[in-house]
Amino acid sequence: MKRSTTLLLAALLHSAPAFAAGGLDIQRCFDLALKNNLYVKLAASSGEAQKAEALSAAARLLPQVEFSVSQERTLRENLTAMGFGSLPGGGANLIGPFNTFDARLRLVASVLDLSARGLARSKSEEEKISFLRLELVKEQVTAAAALAYLDVLRASAAENSASSGRDLARSLRELAENKHEAGSATGLDVVRAKTREAEESLRVIRARTSLEEARLRLKHMLGVPLAQKVDLTEELSFAPDQPLDPGEAVKTAQSARLEIAIARTWLSAGEYSLAAAKGSRLPTVSVTGSAAMSGANPDHDLKLVGDMGVKARLPLFSGGRLDAGIDGASAAKSQAESRLRDTFVQVEEEVRIALYRLKASAEEVETASMTVTLGEQELEMARNRFAAGVGDNVELVNAQTSLSRARDSRVDALSRHKEANIRLTLALGSMKSLKF
Repeated sequence: MKRSTTLLLAALLHSAPAFAAGGLDIQRCFDLALKNNLYVKLAASSGEAQKAEALSAAARLLPQVEFSVSQERTLRENLTAMGFGSLPGGGANLIGPFNTFDARLRLVASVLDLSARGLARSKSEEEKISFLRLELVKEQVTAAAALAYLDVLRASAAENSASSGRDLARSLRELAENKHEAGSATGLDVVRAKTREAEESLRVIRARTSLEEARLRLKHMLGVPLAQKVDLTEELSFAPDQPLDPGEAVKTAQSARLEIAIARTWLSAGEYSLAAAKGSRLPTVSVTGSAAMSGANPDHDLKLVGDMGVKARLPLFSGGRLDAGIDGASAAKSQAESRLRDTFVQVEEEVRIALYRLKASAEEVETASMTVTLGEQELEMARNRFAAGVGDNVELVNAQTSLSRARDSRVDALSRHKEANIRLTLALGSMKSLKF
């Protein structure tokens, strides 16, 4: 345990200098996640175990060869007990002591075993499933890394928005203080401006906390030392999406999604398992043979001996064990068929939901951007009215609050649009082609 922990820390420290020369882009984020993430490593180990099971099942169909050597010393043997009659002349039927040496090469080869053949094919399909699962885990880890990367971008944009709001509140508080000193504003105006500045400062503190938490979660996922500084190269932005036809998108997803490939392979494995269960009722045929050097001692009197034969086996009564195996394999095959049908529907549902959310989030970004523009105009007009001494700064504080909310809403809308794009890419089964 200590050794594995030391190796892991060494690997993490070895990767740390990669960030010293530049920032972390989304592709580098993917590479680190696939290299260091725990679930990818576990899936790879599971695949190796499944590969071993497939090789073990296939070995039953191959000839089995073994070599044995034995040297024995028999002290006394009763010939009568071995079925021999009395010795000529009425002598005792006891012989010994004597030596026996045997060096033998034995071969057993299966000629007909439909059960073993079906089992080997089923395990081979399960090995394919383990490989597909590894690829699916990589796809999901890539999506999780993209979402964690996006969370840092969102938190960073929120922190910038809060900082801009605090800077604005500070300038408006200075304006209120200057007007109060000039006698054209009341102390209440100053208090309102200071309160608003304190509220914006509180938003900055909370935004920075969220940003630090998001950075730590990202570094944990990527296997980067938590104390290592990581700078992201991308920014939270908006780009219009290329329109996708829902029907074509569903077809693309159903041909690319690994979940469907896994469900299909499970069905194939179930069919082979059922064939293996039915084959257990049929005869099995194997051939055997051996060749040996046999004698009293290995250094003299050795003679070449051997044998060969054919063995057939047919189960006649198993107490219902074979029937139970067939029923179980048939039920598993039916379950695999149901999972495959449901997986097709699930993939289509995910694609259509992702498309709708992408479209809705794009409209939300446009609306939020318009709200920010209107909020800035309202703030400018309220500032001019207050600077001209038309009234107190209630309108100005309200306009400032509305603008802060509009900016936060725009950050959330941009984040939701990016997330919708990530989830659509995942639904289409093409995370490797994700563009940020």
